[in-house]
Amino acid sequence: MKNIALLETHFHVKFLYTLMRICNTKDTKVTVFTTKEIFSRIETYLDDKSKYEIILKKNNESLSSFLKRVEKICNEKIDLLFVNTIQMSSIRIPPYINFKPDTKMILTIHMVNHWLKTKFAFGIRNIARVIDANISIFLIRRFILPKFNAINVIYPPVKDFIEKNTNYKKKVFTLPFNFYNKTKKDDISKHKKIRFILPGLVETYRRNYDLALDVFEKLFQSYNEKISLNILGKPIGNDGIRIIRRCEELKKKGYDISFSKEFIPEEDYDKFSRECDIIFSPLNVVTKRDTGIIEIYGKTEGSALPFEAIQYCKPLIVPQEFNVINEMKSSTLNYKSIEDLEKILTELIENKNKLEYLKKEARKNSDNFSLEVLQKYFKNEILNKLDIL
Repeated sequence: MKNIALLETHFHVKFLYTLMRICNTKDTKVTVFTTKEIFSRIETYLDDKSKYEIILKKNNESLSSFLKRVEKICNEKIDLLFVNTIQMSSIRIPPYINFKPDTKMILTIHMVNHWLKTKFAFGIRNIARVIDANISIFLIRRFILPKFNAINVIYPPVKDFIEKNTNYKKKVFTLPFNFYNKTKKDDISKHKKIRFILPGLVETYRRNYDLALDVFEKLFQSYNEKISLNILGKPIGNDGIRIIRRCEELKKKGYDISFSKEFIPEEDYDKFSRECDIIFSPLNVVTKRDTGIIEIYGKTEGSALPFEAIQYCKPLIVPQEFNVINEMKSSTLNYKSIEDLEKILTELIENKNKLEYLKKEARKNSDNFSLEVLQKYFKNEILNKLDIL
């Protein structure tokens, strides 16, 4: 019996839950190191907490002290430790510098250019953030990455980019953000309307909400009795608030649009996602942070979006430039312009057979990322290749 541990002290609740399920096999025991806040959100998904040993950071405990406790426990009994999130911050990184348990470790990274490729950050919009990023890059390359035996990325094309475009020589694994749970009955929408959801925090640098609302405002004028749109995320910053105000104006006109000004509880998010017909995300595929470093969703930065579609067995609509994995292409629609997006959505509304075909393909494609498939990958590709079994 091998002892696997997972460490998450910042966010990525669903990813932590995914790893808990994948790593929990007949040959393993799983220990989870996390915070009370994160674990309270995970409890929504857990059917049986007794399958895991949960060790929580205390209320007044510093991150450094908590990591010392984690290191001691790892030295005593852990064979493999997954570290899920180390924030790229000169304040957040230092506690991890002296963290070196006597066990094999895998670190999940989310932004390849920040972590592996860019030599330094350069920008003028936020000088303090640029300085912080450059300090972080130095600390990461000098003290953090060398101690890990491998890295994990949540989206397979990101692994391809790392192997072809960076100098990283250790193993790269791909455990995704979500998985398809075959044991749960798929929700098939029986509503008269086609329910679109747009998931994720309302951040305009991540998604083009104005494009989405422009298109849906036109569609609502002709098809308000046939469609609904649910914005599944709270607004971030002034731009996020502006987008919610646009949503409020559309609702005042009688259009079937819903949104939230606050954090959406996990159980509500799950319910909305299960009951929808199709997931739509107007991603800004190329993003430039205030560090001045460019990342590309689906290429240098993983996105939870494809695996949300997989988790809920839903078709997906994304910009044409987003790198869709082969296993999802038959259930994914791509648009290249606002006019193209309007045409695609109109066809879905008017052609029920098209939507039903996409739904069937989505259910079939999700099988490629079932819990059983991912647990097999965990055993054969990770435990075996790291000589843990």
